[in-house]
Amino acid sequence: MNSFQKTVFATLIATFLLISLGSLVRTTGAGLGCPDWPKCWGTWLPPTTVQDLDPTYLSKNGYDSASFNSTKMWIEYANRLVGVAIGILVFATFLRAFRYKKTSPQIFYGAGLAFILVVFQGWLGGQVVESGLRPGIITLHMLLAVILLWALLYIAFKSLDERFKFELKRKNSKTLLRLATVLMAVTMVQLLLGSQVREGIDPFIADDGGLPRGEWLSQVGLFDHLHRFFSWFVLFVGSAMYWAAARFAPDTPIVLIVRYIFFCILFQILLGIILAYGDLPKIAQVLHLTLAILLICFEFVLLIIIKMRPSKR
Repeated sequence: MNSFQKTVFATLIATFLLISLGSLVRTTGAGLGCPDWPKCWGTWLPPTTVQDLDPTYLSKNGYDSASFNSTKMWIEYANRLVGVAIGILVFATFLRAFRYKKTSPQIFYGAGLAFILVVFQGWLGGQVVESGLRPGIITLHMLLAVILLWALLYIAFKSLDERFKFELKRKNSKTLLRLATVLMAVTMVQLLLGSQVREGIDPFIADDGGLPRGEWLSQVGLFDHLHRFFSWFVLFVGSAMYWAAARFAPDTPIVLIVRYIFFCILFQILLGIILAYGDLPKIAQVLHLTLAILLICFEFVLLIIIKMRPSKR
């Protein structure tokens, strides 16, 4: 791989790590571990103990030292540090994309979009903290992170286009493209339903020591029931995609990607069962969101590869 490809794939890995870390922040209720932004408790380097807090700063901004939690603070601060690293990597990707400005402008403008998104994400992260973790803004923050991943995936695979030489019959290509599009759509709906379930349990995470974890989902109501039901719909469409790939695109990378997608769907259902009947273990919560993002990424790659392939009669 050339320097651009290495940079964009490093950025992809870091962005995926950030989304997982963001899930950990939300699961542990560490979103306000640093109650201010961009500083943390009024300093660029977080305080190590509650005694290090500046009383003047606390009274001026209305912060309570009793809410200081060292573990939550460092989880949130690590999340911010990774975010800064991604900003630098995306900017480096954009600079290295200039080589494609004339030969492949889609790569250049895709890298430009990624840079705009990461700048906006940095600002939106501050709004999340300043809003006191308002649920709608948190969901928007996550969705924009997914769009950033899509932009990076597109320019990465566009730069590797020459490595995918296989052709598909036009009729088969259209069938696969339709199924892949439907699968992406139903998975996105499922992701949004899952975000509503997460927003429903956020108040209980914040109210540490309140209602037992095993009773949280019972308080969510309709969105939890829809989320559980829709998982079987995603499995059905995923199974249809698996069958179509094996029939219409054998011995191509499409079959391998669809296999990953299908296993992700199965594992997601298993994690959902563990969450529903195992009192919402934190590790399963983090894995559930992480795997959901990975699934969305595989589906987007599938769409890219099918769309980029030349068709024959």
